[in-house]
Amino acid sequence: MTMLDALVVGKGPAALACAAALAERGVSTGVLGPAGEVHWPAKYGVWADELQDAGVPPLFDQTWPRAVVHAGRPHRLERTYARVDNARMAAWLAGRCGRAGVRTMDGAATGFSARTAATAVRLHEGGTVEARLVVDATGHKPALLPRQERPAQAYQTALGWTIEADVHPFAPGEAVLMDWRDGHLPAGERGGFPTFLYAFPLADGRIFVEETALAARPALPLALLETRLWRRLDGMGVRVRRVVDREEVWIPMGGELPRRHARVVGFGAAGGFVHPATGYSLARSLAAAPALAEAVAAALDTPGATPESATAAAWDAMWPADRRRRFALFRFGMEQLVRMDGDAARDFFDSFFSLPDADWRGYLSDRLTAREVSGVMARLFTHASGGTRRRLALGTLGPGGRDLAASLLHTAVRAG
Repeated sequence: MTMLDALVVGKGPAALACAAALAERGVSTGVLGPAGEVHWPAKYGVWADELQDAGVPPLFDQTWPRAVVHAGRPHRLERTYARVDNARMAAWLAGRCGRAGVRTMDGAATGFSARTAATAVRLHEGGTVEARLVVDATGHKPALLPRQERPAQAYQTALGWTIEADVHPFAPGEAVLMDWRDGHLPAGERGGFPTFLYAFPLADGRIFVEETALAARPALPLALLETRLWRRLDGMGVRVRRVVDREEVWIPMGGELPRRHARVVGFGAAGGFVHPATGYSLARSLAAAPALAEAVAAALDTPGATPESATAAAWDAMWPADRRRRFALFRFGMEQLVRMDGDAARDFFDSFFSLPDADWRGYLSDRLTAREVSGVMARLFTHASGGTRRRLALGTLGPGGRDLAASLLHTAVRAG
């Protein structure tokens, strides 16, 4: 086989977006993943404007004109929430790959070897594929990239059902983004580790409901989430006639970024794109693909280009100094969430969604500069209750605060 300029490992949305963007810029590209048609079991919820800003058509199977957060009091958010139509998204990305000439290969990557002019990816099925640049876009459990032990990751876990029920309290045009209320729990569990309901009514009359632990260390067990979901639905008067579909979510959050001087570039969830305070990564991955592709195309076209120089160019395009500072700030925010009990979580999100729309929208969507993120955090601290302010202040003295300071200092030194 002729050596490729770039090999993208994975067949999820991030992988296909990356492969398409590279090939559209003249980089000979292959994509390696499981045989058969593209199939994504995960259900992707997004803010509709985020995909629009990323240049993606509205490939949704349903939208809700507003969202609601129940945290102490209800907050109605006038922003369209949407669920991605996986089949249409896959067809759109696969079509771009096909038109750009991406070579599709079936197989599973098990490791790689660094050679002078290329990186050779070993296949479970036998043999290797060589490329001047290798991108690992295989999701939360990367095929080729090691994860660092410090700082420690937290985990978002969730159990979701698509259900049929004769009676339910969900408004047709409203997505429940978060419902932190815990009156349905036994007295001994109220105020303990918080979980929330994420839910929306579907056009076919069914309902999607999901019990979520936003960020925990260690991960909250799915069995506990299932028990809480049954209790919550019962407390809301929802009588489940049938569970039509079941979804289990496990998302590592925070942790360390991939190394700049590695032989393999991480992209999407494999590359640290998961927002450390929300768990979202799809919009960021789709938006980042063109920047990575531009940097790689230019690097590979430079005389004397090496796999290392191409990898460094890709990393620099995805992780400039300001974005690394933002990641450190978001990771600090995640550490505060890990420490919160139910009462603290309700108080925190009541304050958060009381901020101006531009603040909470920008923070959740990762659209702000590091300076602007710091400003949002400062305004949240100012307007929060005394209890929340004390908890946040104490957080700066704990591991999260130390990691934040170390990350910001490290970023400043590298930027200099």
